[in-house]
Amino acid sequence: MIGTFNKAIITTIIFLIGLSSFAQKTDTIIHVNGNVLLGEIKKLDNGIITFKMDGMGTIKFQLDKVYTFSSEKHFQVIMRQGIQYYGTFDTSGISRRVKIRLLNGTESLKVEDIIEMYPIKKNFWLRTSGTFSLGFNFSKGSDIASITSSGKIDYRNRKTFTQLNWSDNTTVQSDTLNSNKTDVSFDIQKLLKKRWYIGFNAEGSSNSELGYDLRLLVGTSIINYLIQNYHNRMYASIGASGNREWASGSEDPSDNLEGLIGLNYHYFKYTDPEINISTYINTYPNLTTAGRWRVNYYLDAKVEVINDFEVGINFYYNYDNKPVSSDASTNDYGITTTISYSFH
Repeated sequence: MIGTFNKAIITTIIFLIGLSSFAQKTDTIIHVNGNVLLGEIKKLDNGIITFKMDGMGTIKFQLDKVYTFSSEKHFQVIMRQGIQYYGTFDTSGISRRVKIRLLNGTESLKVEDIIEMYPIKKNFWLRTSGTFSLGFNFSKGSDIASITSSGKIDYRNRKTFTQLNWSDNTTVQSDTLNSNKTDVSFDIQKLLKKRWYIGFNAEGSSNSELGYDLRLLVGTSIINYLIQNYHNRMYASIGASGNREWASGSEDPSDNLEGLIGLNYHYFKYTDPEINISTYINTYPNLTTAGRWRVNYYLDAKVEVINDFEVGINFYYNYDNKPVSSDASTNDYGITTTISYSFH
């Protein structure tokens, strides 16, 4: 609770900032204790503001410590209610509120209702973020080594979110390749209205355990974000895709039309220790081959150990009740410990 005296000081500060807002480009955050922070707002995500200050480097603090803030830069803003705004910010004399300047006027927003906030920058590199991971397991008794590499790159623009994912899991025993699993996917989500998006995806994969050398897939889906708050994101998707797959050792491909029913969940906690958990399950009922269906499940859990470096585990499970090769297994799974690096 801010006392009457502190409120008077904050009101004066807000007035002075407003007078000088046209003469300076520095972002300003007013703390609930009355302190004024000058620097650059890098992003707001999961209830945490990333803020760069001259001489102090980049700091992070919780959104509930913010009284109000201002910035002349343009931001993409996602609210708890699913509404999105694009504009610049001005301070508000009302506790825990901020004004956003839009093309057709201004809106007063509750600070605690802001879920995500990213600067809309012209530079391609500054709009990207990503993660790179490496994992290795070895058992002397069985002389089996497992090597995993994976990564993702995200690109954010007005009303569009694009993501590139890749992973490779290789198992070797006594210098002989036992199995290999490779996946590459390119996904686009485009905002329709509030929590509703349309998705487009293209994938390429191979899996020796499931008996195919290559599967190429393109599809589209409708996506709805069921949960969207500081610590949780969950969305469901339903759609259809077409794929062409080559069985191991065969040069003749087969074509399939499949449905898609998916559920994706992401949990994050950015206070110490920082925790990041992503998981999804996609089910593909085959519309070409009666009775065939596939399931892909994935789990990635990480804990930050030092700035931008994390350790964790990932687990995958793939199921196909009618694989393209008659002698192939109907399921494949694996678990690996990883070390990861994240940027932006």
